Amino acid sequence: MKKLFMILSIMATAACSWHSPDSTFYVMDSEGLRTISDKNINVAVTRVKVPDMLNKAQMIISSEDSTQVKVMEYERWGEVYPDVLQGTVTNDLIAYLPNAYVKRTFFDSENAQYNVNIEINKLQAYLGDKVILSAWWNITDAKGNILQKAQGSYEAKAGGNSVQDLVNAQALAVHQMSEEIAISLASTKK
Repeated sequence: MKKLFMILSIMATAACSWHSPDSTFYVMDSEGLRTISDKNINVAVTRVKVPDMLNKAQMIISSEDSTQVKVMEYERWGEVYPDVLQGTVTNDLIAYLPNAYVKRTFFDSENAQYNVNIEINKLQAYLGDKVILSAWWNITDAKGNILQKAQGSYEAKAGGNSVQDLVNAQALAVHQMSEEIAISLASTKK
């Protein structure tokens, strides 16, 4: 009985001493973006739709031939990826359109003068190389009428081999998309 107790005690001590690695959390930065328009408008950015594979906090890395993906368990976004994208686009539009009132919306019943709706088709993030973001987006009025729509592919090079470099590249790709949206908002007549 003493031997069994000792074995269980050793196993419990070993189990308690092991811990998983600490996670690193990332956000996208919207600093240093240029002003596109001083137009005074009211804009709501709805929750971004993403493929199920991206609807998580863990980073997703693509293989070189794009046939495999790796879920990086300890490299995570500060929120689930759709919320990171929604927040980044909102902050980008605030920078690109400094006189506009831009906010994130969480309910379909929240409508603004202009509503930005985004659906991500594909994200390919290659560690040490580049990020390719493919998306559809549209701008609707408060009644849901589509005023403008577009489909685009946005690519940014990673400046190095780290996950932080890949995060920076993803931010650049999102900034490209946000800039197109801001230009469309600035030219929308209504």
